[in-house]
Amino acid sequence: MEKRKESSEQEEESVPRVIEGATEDNRKIIFVLEQASLHLMKSKKKLEIVNSDDHRQYITTKLKRDLTHFRPDILHQTLLMLMDSPLNKTGHLTVYVNTDENVLIHINPATKIPRTFKRFSSLMAQLLVKMKIRAVSTSETLLKVIKHPVTSHIPFGALKIGTSSKARLVKLKEFVPKLPENQPIVFVVGAVAKGNPGMENDYIDDCICISKFGLSAAYCVSKILIAFEDHWNIE
Repeated sequence: MEKRKESSEQEEESVPRVIEGATEDNRKIIFVLEQASLHLMKSKKKLEIVNSDDHRQYITTKLKRDLTHFRPDILHQTLLMLMDSPLNKTGHLTVYVNTDENVLIHINPATKIPRTFKRFSSLMAQLLVKMKIRAVSTSETLLKVIKHPVTSHIPFGALKIGTSSKARLVKLKEFVPKLPENQPIVFVVGAVAKGNPGMENDYIDDCICISKFGLSAAYCVSKILIAFEDHWNIE
C-alpha cells in the first residue's frame, strides 16, 4: 500500500459484528495476532515504531527492557503472509491485531501491506496516531483501531483455537477436516519472539501445537492457511 494511495482520518466508525466480505457458505478463518509489538517513540524528526535494530540503545538504557519485546518485524512478516494468501483473496479471511499495549486493530481484507519494513513502520505509526487509515481512491477504511474486547467482533459461537508449542500436537491435515463446517473458525497466534500469548488468554476454547519444532508466527499462520486452502480446494 503506497503512501500516495492512502490517507488517515480520526472519525469513529464501528466495525460490524458480522464479518466483512463473508462468503455465502460462511466459510471464514479469523486470525487474532496477540501481543504484537507496536510502540511509538518520538525522535527528533517524527514519531517512529520502536524496533530492536534501530533503537537498541533507547530500549536497553532508557526503557531498560528486553530487546525481544520490540519486534514489529514479526507482525510485518505475518501480515504479509496473511494478506497475500489465496484464502484472503477469495474472501475467506479476517484479521485482528492486539498489541502488547492493548490496542486492538482491524485489518481490512483489501489492505495491501507495504513490502518494506520501513514503510510498514511508518504506516503503523500513522495508524496509532490517527486511529485509522483510509484509501484515497475509494475512502475505504483499510486499518482501524477498534474497541475491546476482540470477542465482541467475532461471530457468536465461533470456535476459538489458540496455538502454542506447549499445547497438544496435532496434524493439521487430520485436524482441519474435523472442525465445524460452514461457520467461522478463529485462530489465535502470538506475534512475538518468545512467550505463549496464543495460549495465555481467557477467550479460547481449545489450544493446539502444529509442529514439534518452534515456529515463527509467519510460518505458523502459513501452515494453517495452506491446510484450509487444501481442505476447501482453493488454488
